[in-house]
Amino acid sequence: MAYQALYRQWRPRDFSHMVGQEAIVETLRHQVETGRIPHAYLFCGSRGTGKTSAAKILARAINCKHPKNGDPCGECETCRQMQSEDTLDIIEMDAASNRGSEDARTLRESVKYPPQYGKYKVYIVDEVHMLTKEAFNALLKTLEEPPAHIVFILATTEPQQLPATILSRCQRFDFGRIPAGQIMGRLREAADGAGAEATDGALMAIAKASEGGMRDALSILDMCIGYGQKVDEALVQNVLGTSDRAFLFRFSQALASENAADTLRLIDEMMRNGKEPAAFTRSVSDHLRTLLMAKCCGKEIAEVLDLSDATAEEYIRASEQISVSRMMEMLDQFMRLETDLRYYASPRIGLENTSLKCCLRTKEADTLALNDRIAELENQMSDLRDQLAKGVRLPANENAGGAQDRKGNGPAAARISAPKAESPRTLTPTGRGADETWKEGLRQLQKTEPSIHGMLQMGQYQGSDGTTFKWKANPGFEIIVQSLNSPERKSKIEEALTAAAGIQSSFLAVDRLQEARENAEASDEEYMREIYDTFGREPVSVVEKLPDA
Repeated sequence: MAYQALYRQWRPRDFSHMVGQEAIVETLRHQVETGRIPHAYLFCGSRGTGKTSAAKILARAINCKHPKNGDPCGECETCRQMQSEDTLDIIEMDAASNRGSEDARTLRESVKYPPQYGKYKVYIVDEVHMLTKEAFNALLKTLEEPPAHIVFILATTEPQQLPATILSRCQRFDFGRIPAGQIMGRLREAADGAGAEATDGALMAIAKASEGGMRDALSILDMCIGYGQKVDEALVQNVLGTSDRAFLFRFSQALASENAADTLRLIDEMMRNGKEPAAFTRSVSDHLRTLLMAKCCGKEIAEVLDLSDATAEEYIRASEQISVSRMMEMLDQFMRLETDLRYYASPRIGLENTSLKCCLRTKEADTLALNDRIAELENQMSDLRDQLAKGVRLPANENAGGAQDRKGNGPAAARISAPKAESPRTLTPTGRGADETWKEGLRQLQKTEPSIHGMLQMGQYQGSDGTTFKWKANPGFEIIVQSLNSPERKSKIEEALTAAAGIQSSFLAVDRLQEARENAEASDEEYMREIYDTFGREPVSVVEKLPDA
């Protein structure tokens, strides 16, 4: 007997063997049990999510003489007849190759003939969005008022391309992408059935690469088994042309540290290993996306992306070394490269060019990169102020070693680095300092309000006067300030800070423009005080006296 592909071997024969789509399965079963069968169905969803399989199962179930819990029994004469490929009661059509008006008229003429064995004659039209406008018009009347023995099941990946007149005459079911965990379970059954030894890591890599499509996942597993009966992560990466996680961490670290030499060396290593630039670009985009989600979601990323705790911790540690704006810019660059790479005469040059843009950040018009540099400088200045406040002497500038300041008070560098008395540390009733209180409040928000915690990661804590905690948005994220200052979110932040401090605390979010205005107002007030101290607050008359001739 000829070999049959895994996705055909494991095509479900009844609703109980379908993976995912639980709500759709329950609805279809109930319709079979109650006999409430509409004359037209529309199954929508991405490829490999079970549309055609569900259509075939439904076609057999509504004709079965003894259905069991909405499933075809598989034992009666009708079921046996309909399982054969030559039955005339279930007609499958490919609208991509039968898309003209003449094909629709032929279908319209054939619906008048009754079924041979069962109660219904079922037409399964796949990729129905490929029909021409004329074909839809020819089919419309039949679809609106078909004979009692006819059921249409239309399947498509592009429901938005169907005319509204067709959509309004069908019961629509949207098939979602199948979760990676459920795909992995079916892959385990298929691997065991084929006598292959597959690791959990390899099956999860296949499940993620399939992007929610069971057929793609089984096809990839089929290719891997073709290499040998032992399937591990290295084999899956070789089949898919992707890079392993350790290599991607090294590559992202080279980009983050702006090490152009390491970046180009890693690209050369990737090319020598036989990887394709297009596949590598997709891997980098997915890796940067995971790092960005780790930065915003914290430990919840393990549940969101079906990662092990160890892998989630690895991504969280790596994300701490890169700012959010920098990761967003790099992700944007590689996502654009995914689209543009097909037009490059040399894909490697395109990959190297994009990588150097991310690494060196040389694009002058790149606002995010410029804002990111400003944020880094502000952080450095903040660190310097903290060191001065603690009395740490900064090294003098050698080039300005003996330079006097404008008032002749000795070297300017020495005057700047003069230690200041350390300000007393303010403790809250809980015994925590302001910084510890802020960190504890963040930990509580991460558990109770992860979305607010993710927004706070896009800015910097600016300090507290004991009861008011100030936070400033990073450049490029000023829009978050208004959201955090909204009464609902602000009250939740203040509740967490109050619990951490043991005293009623308030929260204030600002951006750079607000801070600049406050500093300007403070400077104006200081300037006016100096004027008043010099000349007094009374009006002053200035009289110009000319010298005697």
